[in-house]
Amino acid sequence: MIRRLIFDVVNPLVLRMEGNPAWPVRRRVRPVEASQESAFDALLGAGLDDGGPINYDLPYRKVEFLNYACDWRGLVAHGTQLDGLRVLEPIRLSSDSSDFGNLEQIFCSPDAIWAMWFAILDKSKAGVTRNGCVRIGEGAARVKYYHFALPAEARDRSPFTNGTIYLARAEDFPSPHNISALQVFGGDYEEWGSSVPVEPLARISVGPHDFPYLDRVLYYL
Repeated sequence: MIRRLIFDVVNPLVLRMEGNPAWPVRRRVRPVEASQESAFDALLGAGLDDGGPINYDLPYRKVEFLNYACDWRGLVAHGTQLDGLRVLEPIRLSSDSSDFGNLEQIFCSPDAIWAMWFAILDKSKAGVTRNGCVRIGEGAARVKYYHFALPAEARDRSPFTNGTIYLARAEDFPSPHNISALQVFGGDYEEWGSSVPVEPLARISVGPHDFPYLDRVLYYL
C-alpha cells in the first residue's frame, strides 16, 4: 500500500520529466461479479480452440471480457490491424525508444487495454506515439497505470480504426521488459516478448468504441 502511494506521486513526475504533461490514467483491477465470470468463462471455453474468431455477443462491454481474460485467466494479448493470422511472427517493422522495444520479436501484454491501443491505432495517421502500462501490486491489489499520447496534428486525421486482439498463452512469451526501478515499488512494465513464432489461442475484433480511454488520449507530440 505504501509503495503504491509513493508510486502515485513519483510516476507523474517521471512522465513529466520525459516530456509527457498528462497525469496517467489509473485502473484498479477488480474481480468481476459471479454472473459475469460465468458468462466470460463459457465464452472463453468455447473460443480458445484453434486461434479462430470469438463471436462476442455478451451484454457486457468487450473490454470487460478482455480484461477478465488477461487479469484473471492469465492470458496475454497482442493488438494489430492484421486479421486472420494463424501464427504471430517476430517481425519488427517500426522503431522504439527502448532497446527492448527494438528487438526482433513479437510483443504482447498481460494487459488487454494496452494491447487494444495497438489494435486500434492507425500508424499511417499517427507515426509517433508515446504509451505505456505499469502494474503495481499483485492479485486483487493490482493497480494499472497508463499513458497515451499522439502528435497534435493526428487529432484531425481520425487516427483510430478497427483492429484485432489475439489472445495467447503467457508462457509463450518468456521475455519480460524488466525495468529495475519498478521492482522497488512491487511493479512491472506490462510488456513481454517472444523471438520465435507463436500460435494464438483465439482472436477478437475491436474498434475505437471499445477502447475505454479514448477521451484521455493526449495530443501534443
